[in-house]
Amino acid sequence: MPSPRISVLMTLYNKGPYVEEAVRSVLSSSFADFELIVMDDASTDDGPDRIRAFEDERIRLVCHAVNTGRARNANRGFDAARGDFIAILDADDAMHPERLARQLAFMEAHPRIGACGTAAQLIGERHRVVRWPDDDDTARGLLLFEDPLLYGSAMFRRSVLDEHRLRCPEDWDGPGMDYLFLLRVAGVTKVASLPDALTHYRIGPNNFRHGRDRLTDAGRIAREALRFFGIAANDPEIRAHLTLLRRIEAPTSAQEVGALNAWADRLLAFNRKACTFSPDVFEGRIHAELEHVFCLLADRDARLARLHARLSGGWSIGRLRYYLASRMRS
Repeated sequence: MPSPRISVLMTLYNKGPYVEEAVRSVLSSSFADFELIVMDDASTDDGPDRIRAFEDERIRLVCHAVNTGRARNANRGFDAARGDFIAILDADDAMHPERLARQLAFMEAHPRIGACGTAAQLIGERHRVVRWPDDDDTARGLLLFEDPLLYGSAMFRRSVLDEHRLRCPEDWDGPGMDYLFLLRVAGVTKVASLPDALTHYRIGPNNFRHGRDRLTDAGRIAREALRFFGIAANDPEIRAHLTLLRRIEAPTSAQEVGALNAWADRLLAFNRKACTFSPDVFEGRIHAELEHVFCLLADRDARLARLHARLSGGWSIGRLRYYLASRMRS
């Protein structure tokens, strides 16, 4: 049997209520030369039976007898894929009929792009469109702040994954696996995202992060991402970084204001030397986050706002106007 052009990889674990919609969205694709690999990780619900009910020879259901976790399950799917390209779709999401065709056309037209995502229409508990950077330069400048693309919308060149032995981190047992995997992908190839919402991403209790301690998870992910880039950080620096990521509110003491600005200066100095992140994008994002913190402080604590202004570049006209307006409101 000839290999398909695209392998669609779907990992499955107890997503029975959603998986039929996900599979139907793949089978409705305008591009037909694909295989759909459904990797079941010992589900205890009827999800696998729902897959078996589809009569389409392009579907390959692979069931594992013991639950081994999302990363190992995904990696088995990467190993099993036969297509030149591997498209990801989570079992509780759905894809637009044109997604495969549009991503394939883009990657064929841009041979240096090794991973391509799409914007996402949120469904479930939220309803809005979320976008990721269109181009590699912007995505690379924001790697410390966000995913370069949405993993659940991604299409990868299998040759890039295999050549560099890129697989999901199997020793990572919490949220953030997608992000850490994509950091490794972006380390060896260019990435991009299509601006149209060709993936429907479900938000709700089905998500892995649901019900967890988000601050603890965010700190663990941030520490691992910094370690990946060779940036050591102690606990106060991790807290400062989480402030830049907007996982923690503005500083509540002069000591925290000082630590935040020292951390921002350290990140800027690191990148000016290492050139790891696109300089203009990276510096622009850090300065934007420092401005955001200034506004929060101006609304809450005038003394800390003045200290933050002194440590982060002084008083611009915009800062002065915001500060005076906040004083008038208080």
